Amino acid sequence: MVDRKIIIGAAIATGAVLLVPGVAAALARAARPLVKAAVKTGATAYEEFRHAGAETFEHIEDIVAEIRAEMTEPEGTTVEQTAADVERAAKEAEAAAKAG
Repeated sequence: MVDRKIIIGAAIATGAVLLVPGVAAALARAARPLVKAAVKTGATAYEEFRHAGAETFEHIEDIVAEIRAEMTEPEGTTVEQTAADVERAAKEAEAAAKAG
């Protein structure tokens, strides 16, 4: 004879299997706004970090250009002259980038 506990356990397991798809669907509907907000926040953060990285890279390029200009300048050239040369070169490069 089959034990009564086995029958009750099988009934509970069958009920759980039938309820799981409904519970999973309800959880998915409830979690969707949270997942959507998390993805949106991640995308916004990515764009901000990308923009900050581009600005940092641009500043580093400017510093490298200044150093290269200082290394190639003749003796006796002042810092103001070098800065003016670098600024002029940066404007020329920007104009060339816009033109091409």
